[in-house]
Amino acid sequence: MDDDAAAVIRQAERIIYQASWHVLEEVALACLAGTRGLRWAPLEPRSDAIQLVTHDGEHLGHLRRDSGSTTPGTWVAVRRLTGRAIGCYPAAQDAAQALAVACGKEIPQHG
Repeated sequence: MDDDAAAVIRQAERIIYQASWHVLEEVALACLAGTRGLRWAPLEPRSDAIQLVTHDGEHLGHLRRDSGSTTPGTWVAVRRLTGRAIGCYPAAQDAAQALAVACGKEIPQHG
């Protein structure tokens, strides 16, 4: 296979991957539609490694397990529109709360 054909195949694979991600995102967001407060749901039904986060139904971003971390259970919070990680947290709830605060949402403190 020549370089041009390989480049076309790589581009097609990227397009398919992005379209698949978008479909999964839409399904997860549909599950969270109409919810109140801070909520998250798996992006992929067979795995909880990536979670979509909403606040009052508004899509804020996602959480993902940090597979490269030496600390088990570390979660990375990523803002929706920027795609930038805002930090690593020991639990999904901590990451979701930090994401909400970074997006300007008021989160009630329990305790």
